[in-house]
Amino acid sequence: MAESSRLTRKCQVTVPKGIRRVLRLKAGDVVHFSIEEGKAVLRPLPESHSRALKGLGRDAWRALGGTDRFPGNERDSWE
Repeated sequence: MAESSRLTRKCQVTVPKGIRRVLRLKAGDVVHFSIEEGKAVLRPLPESHSRALKGLGRDAWRALGGTDRFPGNERDSWE
């Protein structure tokens, strides 16, 4: 999705309605700007960082055997 917006004299920009809708942005939300590979990127900051990180390591934990195998394997490696 590509949309345009013009900078004001104060270098402010309005985020186009289509972009706001896709990102679920509303008045008062905080956004994060970064430069990635020479492009400006806008991301909404999550309301809860802990909720945003929930489940992040799930696949890695499963690859280690989860709660069934990992503790036993770790304990056996101490010998």
